[in-house]
Amino acid sequence: MQAETWKEPLLKLPLDELKKAQCFVTDLIQTLETLHKSTEDPIVIFPPEDILKIEERRRDKRFDMELEGVCSIVKKQESEVSKDVPIIIKDISKRGLRFITNQSLMPSDILVVTFQLPPTMVSGHVYKNPQKKVYVEIRRVAEFPSPAGLKYDIGAQSIESERVVELAKEEENRALVNKRLAIKGETRVLVVSIKEAQSKRLEEILSKQGYVVCKANQKQQAIALLRKNKFDIVISDIDTAKINEFELLKDIKTEFPQAGLIVEIDVIEDWKNILSLGVNNYLTKNFNDEEFNIILESLHRKLLYKSMFGVDFKKSRSESLNILILSRKEVLKNLLCAESKEKGLKLYFVDDTARSLTVLKRYKIDFVIVDAEITGIEGCQFLINIKKEFPHIETVVISKNLQERCDFLVSGADNFIIEPIESQEIFTVLL
Repeated sequence: MQAETWKEPLLKLPLDELKKAQCFVTDLIQTLETLHKSTEDPIVIFPPEDILKIEERRRDKRFDMELEGVCSIVKKQESEVSKDVPIIIKDISKRGLRFITNQSLMPSDILVVTFQLPPTMVSGHVYKNPQKKVYVEIRRVAEFPSPAGLKYDIGAQSIESERVVELAKEEENRALVNKRLAIKGETRVLVVSIKEAQSKRLEEILSKQGYVVCKANQKQQAIALLRKNKFDIVISDIDTAKINEFELLKDIKTEFPQAGLIVEIDVIEDWKNILSLGVNNYLTKNFNDEEFNIILESLHRKLLYKSMFGVDFKKSRSESLNILILSRKEVLKNLLCAESKEKGLKLYFVDDTARSLTVLKRYKIDFVIVDAEITGIEGCQFLINIKKEFPHIETVVISKNLQERCDFLVSGADNFIIEPIESQEIFTVLL
């Protein structure tokens, strides 16, 4: 029987070259099977990538290769790296590289990759030195089985060494902020309320935690205390705040813009009314101590970043956000999709925690939205796992139930949204 034309060149190869070709074909089949399988997952990405742009990126001065190298995960400083991990580099371009490894890595990990280019591959102005040391950020991870066990196909984007220094600085900033957060006695909180019982309750909670607390029952007294002493956070209730058309909130934000503001609300409509007045967060009626402590610390952390480093850390992450949404709510999908292009959002919609973990391991995610309605108690464990494996991802929970919301906050959620969902509220939380 006549051999197919694709077989003829293989018949001429020596045994060692044929073995290399066999390895290449095996890896290619496994990669294609993984990619095919991933397209079958009910994971909706919006906006979808343009196929033409993908093909252009693949043709961007790319070299296909089978090259040994090592990678190290950057820790706190450029000189402090983990043990070298062997890798096989499959292709490389100016944009980044793709490699295979048997060690599990995560999207957003920063790596130092070291390898030696064969002299025959060095040409033109792309690579002048065969010894290469590059910095990359992992953007995509695909897992596939092999005879030697699980392997990982990693796609990584090139970054400048200056970015590595910035990341090291961010780690130092986090450590400093965490130290300051632990010293509650340095934080001054002013409680402003016409409700004596409410003031007393808040004072007891705050004092027990070690905060410095003062109380006021009217606007004039509160402003006088703010002028005399520096307060980090002001807490009020909606009945006190809305006196004279929210005069208290307006005057505090005008004269003391650096102070954080938390208001206890009765209904979600109250939150919509005070969003434009500079209120940072809210408490719901009949909140419990755990919910209060988590919201207070979350706001304090944000204020510390601003005061210590002159930036809002959450907004300094990047120009665009990759958001994972675990929800079946069409209203949420429509709100986010409508704003995705203008606000630079890449959205990943899933409907269960298993697929959420797949997305987290496969792509670089900045923010996770969890709908408690479809996860129940499983969602709490899901958030615990996120905080353990992806500590820098911010999370928000959508929930109607007070106790359920508190459970999610204790499990690691950074914030919450109460239904009905409004675009103004959701983008205040995200951005």
